[in-house]
Amino acid sequence: MKRKLIYLTILILIFLIFKNYTVVLDSTITAVELWLYKVFPYLFIMIILNDILINLDFEKLFKNPSIYALIMSLLSGSPTSAVIISNLYKNNKMDKKCANKTLLFTYFANPLFLYTMLNTIFKSNFLTIKLMIIHYLSNIIIYIIFKNELNANNCESKKIKLDISSSIKKAINTTTMVLGCITFYLVICDVLNLNIVLRGILEMTQGLNSLINANVFNKEILAILFISFGGFSIHTQVKCILDETNLEYKYFFKGRVMQTIIAIILTCITQAI
Repeated sequence: MKRKLIYLTILILIFLIFKNYTVVLDSTITAVELWLYKVFPYLFIMIILNDILINLDFEKLFKNPSIYALIMSLLSGSPTSAVIISNLYKNNKMDKKCANKTLLFTYFANPLFLYTMLNTIFKSNFLTIKLMIIHYLSNIIIYIIFKNELNANNCESKKIKLDISSSIKKAINTTTMVLGCITFYLVICDVLNLNIVLRGILEMTQGLNSLINANVFNKEILAILFISFGGFSIHTQVKCILDETNLEYKYFFKGRVMQTIIAIILTCITQAI
């Protein structure tokens, strides 16, 4: 029954795509522009730099590789965080248990993107900074909850030589995959003409864009919901990266559910003050 339902859903999508080809074309162009001007420049260079730092054993400057992953994820955004964790694990700089647990608290939206988008929605530096702090703080809270389960690296690290060409290749492969995910979910959102909430759950950027001129109840809650959960576009990107290892996506999903709940609670509390 489940398989038949999947078949039916895909056939309906194919029909809608043929019926709304102009919408598909416009959505694809929008996705490419979004990726090219807002995602690729920052993501591409940060993946390269993080790969080089790991090759140079930079994480050894930290007491625990999870702390390194947390700090660099905050600066780099997602899905760079999953790339960092995967690279640490593949090179024996982090064991499997630690890597899986680190997936719980290392999802951060790109800080530059977040600041620009929230300022556009609320036209208020106060609300923008407040929601950004809540986004970061919710991850820190999850880290505090699980930090006692994070062991220092006991693995024997692989010897890695500095190879910039290899780092560039990894960045190209990852950013191309991200483009595919953004395009797929944006096309789905537009073809199905989804409402704001479903758009934000599928694709964070589209949900936030929809809030700019929307007259909806409590934009703050919706904005922090979309940002904290990340959208299934981000989830798919992370899963694609984790598929190259035997790390488990369920930890990332669990972390986003926890982060969303914590962030919404913090937002409600700050609204009441």
